[in-house]
Amino acid sequence: MKCCLFVAAVMLIPVPLDAQEPVDAPEIRREVFEYPAAGRRDPFEPLSAGDELGPRFEDLGLSGIIYSPERGSIAVLVDRATQRRYRVWEGDVVGGARLLNVSEGEAVFLVTVFGVTRRDTLRLKAQDKEQGE
Repeated sequence: MKCCLFVAAVMLIPVPLDAQEPVDAPEIRREVFEYPAAGRRDPFEPLSAGDELGPRFEDLGLSGIIYSPERGSIAVLVDRATQRRYRVWEGDVVGGARLLNVSEGEAVFLVTVFGVTRRDTLRLKAQDKEQGE
């Protein structure tokens, strides 16, 4: 029994460990990117914010025009994908496109897609048939 007590007592006494050599911390490297943003869009911003942007311009069709030069003309657009209708006044934006001008048979838009802007015209179907398009 004394032998077991002696072994148990020896095991409880802390034994100093050999001094360890200091280990150099590993070198941490990371890439650093520089982005000259002069006149360019931020590449970390999402291209689309989802449904709050509205329909894509390519999905819109001109279904009617309420022409009134005195009070301001309205273009009636329909989203072919969802069949939802939009009434757009000159200066309004729908789906990344700003309505610039409404005449009796067409609506002219300024369309911005991925930072590139272009002018595009939507015509009423009756106007398209008369022009042979």
